[in-house]
Amino acid sequence: MKKILFVALCAVALSSCTMYQYTGRDAAINRQNMQATATIVDVRADFTKRVNATSNWHPSREEAMAECKYLAITTGNIDIVVDPIYQIQYRPHKMRKKYRATLTGFGGYYMNPRTPLEDMNQVKDFTREQIENYLLMHGTEILPYLYQPQFGEGDVININQK
Repeated sequence: MKKILFVALCAVALSSCTMYQYTGRDAAINRQNMQATATIVDVRADFTKRVNATSNWHPSREEAMAECKYLAITTGNIDIVVDPIYQIQYRPHKMRKKYRATLTGFGGYYMNPRTPLEDMNQVKDFTREQIENYLLMHGTEILPYLYQPQFGEGDVININQK
């Protein structure tokens, strides 16, 4: 009887477990001599396509949320989750807490990818004031192309100059 129990315990101890780690699309570039090209995209939100996902139990809240987001994107066949909200459950164990996340949001799709220079070309015949208003609405990615000392107030900016 002891031998059967010992063999069963060894089989359980030596059996493999499957573990998963879920990541997003953002990653840091650690090499100094490597450059990344900035890309600007528009997001088309589909408010008729609601996405839901529930993770498995994980030892950390972040892992549960990452799995949840991964499942929503892959099973929903979308590029991004628009306006996600999470419900976090936890259950205390004797040693550690376990977390499970449930996500609800809308599907989003990347549209019109372009570089900052191509983005500026869309507004190349506008005045400085109009471009500053554009920056207030869309972000500061095009600032390096905008502020050059030879331009005065109200001048038209020709972005094709280098």
